[in-house]
Amino acid sequence: MKKLALIFLAFGVISCHQIIEPDLPENIFDKYKGSVVLIVNQYYYEIQSGQDTYYYSPSSVEKIFMTKEEVIKNLSSSTGTGFIVSNDGEIITNRHVVNPKDADYRQELYSYVKRTIVTISNNAEKYNDSIVAIKNYYFENSNYMDDSQKQKFEEKYQQLTEGKSYALNAANFLENVDFSNSTITLVPVDLAIAYDNTFVTDLQDLQECVVIKESQDEDVDLALIQTKTKTLNKEPSNILNFKDNNPNLLENPEKYQERDIKKPVKVNADVYMIGFNRGFALASTKQGIKSQFTVGKVSQENDENRILYTIPTLEGSSGSPIIDKWGNLVAVNFAKITNTQNFSFGIPVYEVKKFYEN
Repeated sequence: MKKLALIFLAFGVISCHQIIEPDLPENIFDKYKGSVVLIVNQYYYEIQSGQDTYYYSPSSVEKIFMTKEEVIKNLSSSTGTGFIVSNDGEIITNRHVVNPKDADYRQELYSYVKRTIVTISNNAEKYNDSIVAIKNYYFENSNYMDDSQKQKFEEKYQQLTEGKSYALNAANFLENVDFSNSTITLVPVDLAIAYDNTFVTDLQDLQECVVIKESQDEDVDLALIQTKTKTLNKEPSNILNFKDNNPNLLENPEKYQERDIKKPVKVNADVYMIGFNRGFALASTKQGIKSQFTVGKVSQENDENRILYTIPTLEGSSGSPIIDKWGNLVAVNFAKITNTQNFSFGIPVYEVKKFYEN
């Protein structure tokens, strides 16, 4: 009987599956960095104010332009991060990466008008100086001029007085311009991606994309874009998805349960971000474009729309995937705490999955 018990005990020990430990962080980075892309967005804004149209490019020096041709030469450009979710070239990122909002355009318009008024007023002064000079010369020398010379001076005098009058009227008109009811529309020009570990020497090296949809929920800062060809120039070996990648679910189903996607991680759990902080400024290396891997911990229980973690982020981090020790998608980074780089917010994976699948 004892021998039989020992046999069953031995069989039980042998049949127990070994617990699989999480992979090293650097291996997780190596596994998923190929599915993370750098997004480049070039755009300008069209402003409608009554019957007038202006063009706005917030990252250019001049900012406000009077013609489309001028603003096209001075496009705004911003970068962000996205991650591939299908072999059809679908990529998830933040809404504000593909549709940046600029609330300060009215102030820029008023500043532009003030500068224009100053320029016009200075031109009016120049007109006035020229008018005085030509009048003095005419009265001093008219007795020595023939009729044709006098006519030329009179025509020049009329041109100058009309120019001065036009400038003063324009300045007076601009003084009373009201932009409070103006509207602004984003005009996308080029949306494209760069892959990790590739060389980018100019914009021709990027793969073009289009916006498929944006979240209509103001609190869910998400967008789905797709390559124009619906293919990937560089297919990743692993794609980030919404599954639970913990191998113990298969190896040790009696001990492990699938994660609750509404509460995928607990406070103080390790989380990692793969992204392109500061865009090309940090990504460009002698070996090509390289993403960055940053580590932190969940520092607050997530609510429906956001999760807080201690991962420092910069411009360009928007849209970066936040993953756990198993390589599971936890959140999509979208914001940082003002005046600090040590706490950031992400949109929980449950909301990301709902947005993508709906």
